[in-house]
Amino acid sequence: MRHPKGGRLPAVLLSLPVLVTLGACGSDPNERPSQGSAADGILDAAERATGVAQYGQPLQLFADASVEGPNESFRTLMHSSWDGRVRMEQVPLGFLAGVGSSGGWLFDSESGEVADLGPVDAFVRGHELHMLALLPRSRLSNPRVVDAPPGASRDAVGVALSLPSEDSLVVYFSESDTLPIGLQVTYTDPHVMVTWSDWIERGGLQVFTKAVISQGEEVFEYSYDHIDVGPLPDSIFEAPRN
Repeated sequence: MRHPKGGRLPAVLLSLPVLVTLGACGSDPNERPSQGSAADGILDAAERATGVAQYGQPLQLFADASVEGPNESFRTLMHSSWDGRVRMEQVPLGFLAGVGSSGGWLFDSESGEVADLGPVDAFVRGHELHMLALLPRSRLSNPRVVDAPPGASRDAVGVALSLPSEDSLVVYFSESDTLPIGLQVTYTDPHVMVTWSDWIERGGLQVFTKAVISQGEEVFEYSYDHIDVGPLPDSIFEAPRN
Protein backbone atom coordinates (compact mmCIF):
# COMPACT_ATOMS: atom_id res chain seq x y z
CA MET A 1 0.00 0.00 0.00
CA ARG A 2 1.08 3.53 -0.65
CA HIS A 3 1.42 6.54 1.58
CA PRO A 4 -1.11 9.26 0.57
CA LYS A 5 1.83 11.47 -0.43
CA GLY A 6 3.68 8.61 -2.16
CA GLY A 7 6.09 5.98 -0.87
CA ARG A 8 5.64 2.80 1.15
CA LEU A 9 3.91 2.51 4.50
CA PRO A 10 3.00 -0.29 6.89
CA ALA A 11 -0.15 -1.91 5.48
CA VAL A 12 -1.61 -2.12 9.00
CA LEU A 13 -1.63 1.64 9.23
CA LEU A 14 -4.20 1.68 6.47
CA SER A 15 -5.90 -1.63 7.17
CA LEU A 16 -6.34 -1.17 10.92
CA PRO A 17 -9.51 0.90 10.63
CA VAL A 18 -9.98 0.98 6.88
CA LEU A 19 -12.90 -1.45 6.86
CA VAL A 20 -15.03 1.29 8.35
CA THR A 21 -15.69 2.07 4.70
CA LEU A 22 -15.29 -1.38 3.14
CA GLY A 23 -17.96 -3.34 4.99
CA ALA A 24 -17.99 -6.37 7.27
CA CYS A 25 -15.95 -9.54 6.83
CA GLY A 26 -17.77 -11.81 9.29
CA SER A 27 -17.27 -12.79 12.91
CA ASP A 28 -14.14 -14.13 14.57
CA PRO A 29 -14.35 -17.95 14.84
CA ASN A 30 -12.37 -17.83 18.10
CA GLU A 31 -14.82 -15.47 19.75
CA ARG A 32 -16.36 -16.67 22.98
CA PRO A 33 -20.05 -15.69 23.38
CA SER A 34 -21.33 -13.56 26.25
CA GLN A 35 -17.89 -12.39 27.27
CA GLY A 36 -18.63 -8.64 27.38
CA SER A 37 -18.35 -8.30 31.14
CA ALA A 38 -15.17 -10.41 31.28
CA ALA A 39 -13.61 -8.38 28.48
CA ASP A 40 -14.49 -5.10 30.18
CA GLY A 41 -12.89 -6.50 33.33
CA ILE A 42 -9.65 -7.14 31.44
CA LEU A 43 -9.72 -3.64 29.95
CA ASP A 44 -10.44 -2.13 33.37
CA ALA A 45 -7.49 -4.04 34.84
CA ALA A 46 -5.25 -2.88 31.99
CA GLU A 47 -6.25 0.74 32.64
CA ARG A 48 -5.25 0.27 36.27
CA ALA A 49 -1.94 -1.33 35.25
CA THR A 50 -1.06 1.53 32.88
CA GLY A 51 -2.31 4.19 35.32
CA VAL A 52 -5.09 5.42 33.05
CA ALA A 53 -7.75 4.56 35.65
CA GLN A 54 -5.96 6.67 38.26
CA TYR A 55 -5.00 9.46 35.88
CA GLY A 56 -7.87 11.70 36.92
CA GLN A 57 -8.21 13.76 33.75
CA PRO A 58 -9.10 13.23 30.08
CA LEU A 59 -6.25 11.44 28.32
CA GLN A 60 -4.23 13.41 25.78
CA LEU A 61 -0.71 12.59 24.61
CA PHE A 62 2.01 13.40 22.11
CA ALA A 63 4.35 10.75 20.68
CA ASP A 64 7.32 11.31 18.35
CA ALA A 65 8.67 8.13 16.73
CA SER A 66 11.68 7.41 14.54
CA VAL A 67 10.59 4.72 12.08
CA GLU A 68 12.85 2.23 10.30
CA GLY A 69 11.08 0.55 7.39
CA PRO A 70 12.24 -1.86 4.70
CA ASN A 71 12.74 0.94 2.17
CA GLU A 72 13.04 4.23 4.07
CA SER A 73 13.32 5.97 7.43
CA PHE A 74 11.04 8.76 8.65
CA ARG A 75 9.48 10.31 11.74
CA THR A 76 5.85 10.13 12.80
CA LEU A 77 4.50 12.74 15.21
CA MET A 78 1.10 12.00 16.78
CA HIS A 79 -1.12 14.16 18.96
CA SER A 80 -4.09 12.15 20.29
CA SER A 81 -7.06 13.07 22.47
CA TRP A 82 -9.55 10.79 24.22
CA ASP A 83 -12.44 12.55 22.43
CA GLY A 84 -11.34 11.54 18.91
CA ARG A 85 -9.32 14.60 17.97
CA VAL A 86 -5.96 13.81 16.43
CA ARG A 87 -3.08 15.37 14.52
CA MET A 88 -0.49 13.41 12.58
CA GLU A 89 2.64 14.59 10.80
CA GLN A 90 5.28 12.58 8.95
CA VAL A 91 8.71 14.05 8.31
CA PRO A 92 10.21 14.31 5.70
CA LEU A 93 7.30 12.72 3.82
CA GLY A 94 5.35 15.98 3.94
CA PHE A 95 2.16 14.44 5.35
CA LEU A 96 0.03 16.53 7.74
CA ALA A 97 -3.57 15.75 8.67
CA GLY A 98 -5.92 15.67 11.61
CA VAL A 99 -9.37 15.72 13.09
CA GLY A 100 -10.37 18.92 14.87
CA SER A 101 -13.50 20.60 16.14
CA SER A 102 -14.94 20.90 12.63
CA GLY A 103 -14.01 17.42 11.42
CA GLY A 104 -11.15 15.92 9.47
CA TRP A 105 -8.64 17.88 7.39
CA LEU A 106 -5.69 17.18 5.10
CA PHE A 107 -3.04 19.85 4.49
CA ASP A 108 -1.28 20.17 1.14
CA SER A 109 2.18 21.51 1.95
CA GLU A 110 2.85 22.46 -1.68
CA SER A 111 -0.26 24.54 -2.32
CA GLY A 112 -1.00 25.50 1.29
CA GLU A 113 -4.60 24.40 0.81
CA VAL A 114 -6.69 22.35 3.23
CA ALA A 115 -8.96 19.55 1.99
CA ASP A 116 -11.40 17.19 3.66
CA LEU A 117 -9.65 14.23 5.28
CA GLY A 118 -11.96 11.70 3.61
CA PRO A 119 -10.63 8.15 3.30
CA VAL A 120 -7.21 9.24 4.59
CA ASP A 121 -8.86 9.13 8.04
CA ALA A 122 -8.06 5.40 8.07
CA PHE A 123 -4.38 6.12 7.57
CA VAL A 124 -4.36 8.59 10.47
CA ARG A 125 -6.34 6.42 12.89
CA GLY A 126 -4.06 3.47 12.27
CA HIS A 127 -1.13 5.42 13.69
CA GLU A 128 -2.76 6.07 17.08
CA LEU A 129 -0.89 3.15 18.64
CA HIS A 130 -0.65 4.63 22.13
CA MET A 131 -4.34 5.47 22.29
CA LEU A 132 -5.18 1.96 21.04
CA ALA A 133 -2.96 0.48 23.77
CA LEU A 134 -3.94 2.72 26.68
CA LEU A 135 -7.58 3.53 25.98
CA PRO A 136 -8.90 1.28 23.19
CA ARG A 137 -12.52 1.87 24.19
CA SER A 138 -12.11 5.51 23.14
CA ARG A 139 -11.70 4.29 19.53
CA LEU A 140 -13.41 0.87 19.46
CA SER A 141 -16.46 -0.81 21.01
CA ASN A 142 -18.14 -4.11 21.94
CA PRO A 143 -15.21 -5.85 23.70
CA ARG A 144 -15.19 -9.68 23.78
CA VAL A 145 -12.66 -12.18 25.15
CA VAL A 146 -11.02 -14.29 22.42
CA ASP A 147 -8.38 -17.01 22.26
CA ALA A 148 -4.75 -16.08 21.75
CA PRO A 149 -3.58 -16.74 18.18
CA PRO A 150 -0.76 -19.16 17.25
CA GLY A 151 2.58 -17.53 17.99
CA ALA A 152 1.26 -15.22 20.70
CA SER A 153 2.80 -15.25 24.16
CA ARG A 154 1.58 -18.03 26.45
CA ASP A 155 0.87 -15.26 28.92
CA ALA A 156 -1.47 -13.45 26.53
CA VAL A 157 -5.20 -12.90 26.84
CA GLY A 158 -7.06 -11.36 23.92
CA VAL A 159 -9.88 -8.84 23.72
CA ALA A 160 -11.56 -8.30 20.36
CA LEU A 161 -13.07 -4.86 19.78
CA SER A 162 -15.26 -3.67 16.94
CA LEU A 163 -14.79 -0.96 14.38
CA PRO A 164 -17.86 1.00 13.28
CA SER A 165 -18.07 -1.44 10.35
CA GLU A 166 -18.42 -4.31 12.88
CA ASP A 167 -15.07 -5.75 11.79
CA SER A 168 -12.75 -6.49 14.67
CA LEU A 169 -9.17 -6.29 15.78
CA VAL A 170 -7.68 -7.97 18.83
CA VAL A 171 -5.67 -6.28 21.57
CA TYR A 172 -3.56 -8.62 23.71
CA PHE A 173 -2.70 -8.20 27.36
CA SER A 174 -0.34 -9.96 29.74
CA GLU A 175 -2.26 -12.23 32.10
CA SER A 176 0.37 -11.65 34.81
CA ASP A 177 0.23 -7.84 34.96
CA THR A 178 -2.46 -6.93 32.33
CA LEU A 179 -0.14 -4.54 30.49
CA PRO A 180 -0.96 -4.34 26.76
CA ILE A 181 1.32 -6.57 24.67
CA GLY A 182 0.17 -5.67 21.18
CA LEU A 183 -2.62 -6.07 18.68
CA GLN A 184 -3.48 -8.27 15.72
CA VAL A 185 -5.42 -7.51 12.55
CA THR A 186 -6.79 -10.77 11.12
CA TYR A 187 -8.90 -9.50 8.22
CA THR A 188 -5.79 -8.67 6.18
CA ASP A 189 -3.78 -11.15 4.12
CA PRO A 190 -1.25 -11.77 5.50
CA HIS A 191 -2.31 -10.96 9.05
CA VAL A 192 -0.71 -7.99 10.79
CA MET A 193 0.88 -8.14 14.25
CA VAL A 194 1.87 -5.10 16.30
CA THR A 195 3.92 -5.59 19.46
CA TRP A 196 4.67 -3.02 22.18
CA SER A 197 7.67 -3.12 24.53
CA ASP A 198 10.13 -1.13 26.64
CA TRP A 199 7.59 0.46 28.96
CA ILE A 200 8.48 3.54 31.01
CA GLU A 201 6.66 5.90 33.34
CA ARG A 202 5.62 9.18 31.80
CA GLY A 203 3.24 11.72 33.32
CA GLY A 204 1.88 9.19 35.77
CA LEU A 205 1.22 6.56 33.08
CA GLN A 206 3.06 3.51 31.80
CA VAL A 207 3.79 3.99 28.08
CA PHE A 208 5.71 1.87 25.58
CA THR A 209 8.74 3.28 23.78
CA LYS A 210 9.16 0.55 21.16
CA ALA A 211 6.70 -0.88 18.63
CA VAL A 212 7.18 -3.39 15.85
CA ILE A 213 4.65 -3.76 13.03
CA SER A 214 4.98 -6.87 10.89
CA GLN A 215 2.96 -8.12 7.95
CA GLY A 216 4.48 -10.99 6.04
CA GLU A 217 8.07 -10.06 5.27
CA GLU A 218 7.57 -6.32 5.86
CA VAL A 219 8.70 -5.06 9.26
CA PHE A 220 8.54 -1.48 10.58
CA GLU A 221 10.33 -0.61 13.82
CA TYR A 222 9.12 2.37 15.83
CA SER A 223 11.38 3.97 18.46
CA TYR A 224 9.65 6.70 20.42
CA ASP A 225 12.16 9.46 21.10
CA HIS A 226 9.71 11.73 22.91
CA ILE A 227 6.39 11.07 24.68
CA ASP A 228 4.41 13.68 26.59
CA VAL A 229 1.27 12.92 28.60
CA GLY A 230 -0.91 15.85 29.55
CA PRO A 231 -3.23 18.53 28.24
CA LEU A 232 -2.66 19.63 24.65
CA PRO A 233 -3.72 23.00 23.22
CA ASP A 234 -6.97 22.85 21.28
CA SER A 235 -5.30 24.64 18.40
CA ILE A 236 -2.91 21.72 17.74
CA PHE A 237 -5.82 19.70 16.32
CA GLU A 238 -6.99 22.38 13.90
CA ALA A 239 -5.89 22.77 10.29
CA PRO A 240 -3.12 25.30 9.55
CA ARG A 241 -4.29 28.69 8.38
CA ASN A 242 -2.76 30.51 5.45
